Amino acid sequence: MPRLARYVEENGYYHVISRSINQTWVLQDPEDFTRFRTLVREAKAKFPIRLHHYVLMNTHFHFVLQVVTKHSLAQHLAYVKWYYTQWMRKKYRWRGPLWRERYKSLPIENEAYLAACGLYVEFNPVRAGICADPAEYAYSSYRVYHLGHTDDLVDRYTLAPPPQTLGPLTYTTPTAKQIFSQSPAIGNTFFVEEHRRKRLLVPERDSHKL
Repeated sequence: MPRLARYVEENGYYHVISRSINQTWVLQDPEDFTRFRTLVREAKAKFPIRLHHYVLMNTHFHFVLQVVTKHSLAQHLAYVKWYYTQWMRKKYRWRGPLWRERYKSLPIENEAYLAACGLYVEFNPVRAGICADPAEYAYSSYRVYHLGHTDDLVDRYTLAPPPQTLGPLTYTTPTAKQIFSQSPAIGNTFFVEEHRRKRLLVPERDSHKL
């Protein structure tokens, strides 16, 4: 059965998730995290995206972003993941593929959902039991928005409307888990169904499988 196509809209918002094979710890120490951040920075210069929120975990990463062109997202991720795989092979003598399947890219309806999704992503270390407060975790964008820190990976945005207008869609609720982790798109029911329809209409031509 052929894969469903990615439907990437220019200037669209997306929640991107990529995981390692067999939950391998691909980011094991501060040097690894620094190397990964450097690759993201290089990729942004070559294949621009607007990275609004992120978290880097030992076995996976989340980006909440806006694409610049239809192809920039795939090119950006291909660059980061390919060069990081080379890092793993050199440092840890890793053999074979590193990343599981293709990355997920879930379209986001608007900035309000984008901010709520970003908060959900930034609380990933709390849900994983790594820390009690997301501000304690060094490898996410949480400190930028909530402590006023600077981070050259993050492209800040002007929020309108504010995220509280989404009511119960907070990082802790079952609804949030469904919308931000399991749904094929992030937004209201009409937006999600429209995305499903578009995916079925677009033939699979994605050559960037990383």
